[in-house]
Amino acid sequence: GLGDVYKRQTLSRLDAKQFQALDWSMLVLDEAQYIKNHATISARSVKSLDSLHRFALTGTPIENRLSELWSIFDFLMPGLLSTYENFRTRYEQPILDGDERALERLQALVGHFILRRMKQDVLTDLPDKDESIVYTQLGDEQMRLYRALEQRLRESINSRSRQAFS
Repeated sequence: GLGDVYKRQTLSRLDAKQFQALDWSMLVLDEAQYIKNHATISARSVKSLDSLHRFALTGTPIENRLSELWSIFDFLMPGLLSTYENFRTRYEQPILDGDERALERLQALVGHFILRRMKQDVLTDLPDKDESIVYTQLGDEQMRLYRALEQRLRESINSRSRQAFS
């Protein structure tokens, strides 16, 4: 699988050609919301990889835009929802206009491939929170950098405040 999403997404952008040369038996895209914008380099790079099996995991609900659903399914099953332009015409715009039948058609098409668990269903699976607070002293160089960043932040806030009230 692709493993650590941040590292792999970074690598997929930088080394897409090398990844494309590999034979993938399975791609598991954790945090699939990172490809919700189909126009990004990351989304195009990950979608260009060939594999026998694909899975997409996300804890972020796909509620904001139907284009996000299209992009994730374009990774999972390219062509199932056609091109984005066709998807937009057939499903997205009609659904935004309140067309219940278009929504039902889309749900019938993709619903079988979505496993949705509610927060209250998974909270029982989580272990108790383990929290440790550790105090440490900054070294001289760290303190100098910290104070410089603090000063820069103060100046930025003050500058924005003056602009807002000018």
